Amino acid sequence: MKVCYVDESGNDKNDPCLVMVGIVVDAYRLNRTREELGEIFDDIQQQVRESLKESQKKFNLKEFKASKAIFGRGRWREVDPEMRQRITRFLCNWVVERKHHIVLAAIDRERFEQSDSIRFPEVANDPWLACSLHIALQIQKYHQGKKKNKGRTFLFIDENKQKADKLSELLFEPPAWTDPYYRRRKNQARLDQLIDSSFAVKSHHAGLVQVADLYALILRRYAELHEYKRSEEFEGEKSLIDECARILASRMLPKATRWPEKTDAPCSKWYNDIAPESLRALGS
Repeated sequence: MKVCYVDESGNDKNDPCLVMVGIVVDAYRLNRTREELGEIFDDIQQQVRESLKESQKKFNLKEFKASKAIFGRGRWREVDPEMRQRITRFLCNWVVERKHHIVLAAIDRERFEQSDSIRFPEVANDPWLACSLHIALQIQKYHQGKKKNKGRTFLFIDENKQKADKLSELLFEPPAWTDPYYRRRKNQARLDQLIDSSFAVKSHHAGLVQVADLYALILRRYAELHEYKRSEEFEGEKSLIDECARILASRMLPKATRWPEKTDAPCSKWYNDIAPESLRALGS
């Protein structure tokens, strides 16, 4: 059995793209992973406190907010930029050391609006739902091809209860147009590699959701800096984001699972067409 913790970045309609990341963990390793993350966050809090002036040492890391940590906002404003970047790199390297997999889905909002999404009515008007379903389809496609794969995957989504309920309905009764994505066999139950529901979880209750938030932000900024010609928010941001994106790409599910170059599945072609080209090019 596996669990996948998911969060997104770029949910504002003014953002050029929506990026969603899932971190897939084997259930038998989950407790150790959660304990380790707790220790890591405690260590980060201690390091930050020691670096601050006496009047600021009450720094309390109840929840790791990626945008604040990377860009030095809120309580992170007084934290040395070099330390903030070091923490960011460490958390990216952590997923490599733990050998967890990353599932990436992303949608260019303009292409989504202009696409022929009417063929996929269940997600046609909702980029978030389309992205979430793409995460589920990738997990299905990748895991059904693994030999001796046992159990199924639970999806935990950052606390968007209303959206998670809609996703649960899709997982419970997947539309027929999803079948070609993973080449569903004649007698195969739809999305048989996933638990037929999704679960909303508060991000401050789940360290893995907070890490997924960091990865999603990094990959969104990668697209914005490379494809949408956004400016750096601080000197050296592009260098940091490029380095972290390369690290994360090494643990992504294969391109053939995410955005296959050759496919006869209409929904797969659609996901290819609406994805940011810079993110499609990442990984192998």
